[in-house]
Amino acid sequence: MPSADPPGPREGLPSSVRDLAELGALFEAHWPRLIAIMRHRVDPSLGVRLDAEDIVNAAFLDARRRWTAYRADPKVSEFVWLYRLVNDRLVEEYRKAARQPDGRGNVPWPSHPSVDLGMRLVAPGTSPTQAAVRQEKLECMRHALDSLRETDRQIIMLRSFEDLSFGEIGEVLGIAENTATVRYVRALRKLKDIWKRLTGESRP
Repeated sequence: MPSADPPGPREGLPSSVRDLAELGALFEAHWPRLIAIMRHRVDPSLGVRLDAEDIVNAAFLDARRRWTAYRADPKVSEFVWLYRLVNDRLVEEYRKAARQPDGRGNVPWPSHPSVDLGMRLVAPGTSPTQAAVRQEKLECMRHALDSLRETDRQIIMLRSFEDLSFGEIGEVLGIAENTATVRYVRALRKLKDIWKRLTGESRP
């Protein structure tokens, strides 16, 4: 009777110290950017307590399990692969913390930073010293963002909130870079059109 094959490495895990070191170097190279993205995403306005570093660290463990498979067939760039892992981990941790998972499998975009971003994109001339006027316009911007389709809101946030390039956005969404560019321009135009209908102004 032939002897059993010796147990091999667990599927997906790095098979050597060198492999693990390469993954560690990759994570270290993208760490500042991933941390910055997560610190924006886990804003207190989400209503749950999440820690950006804990999420990215947990994503590293996810990456260890999938590193061998990714290296064998990398369908996206290294950063986008890590970004997806970190975002998936954020979704999982948000579900646990909120105990009310979003049925679409997404984490809501933080309210206050998103509204501020919209103001910078559509109404950059608004003075922060005009408190009453600014508050009214912030409410208009919140309504304008809520009026966008989820796909339009997502591409604006990926580009202007998380600072992904159009090439990276294309990889994340599974579309061509040119398509991502066109969708962003259209989404931003829609946001500006809604803003104009709500305020009667193209710029305050």
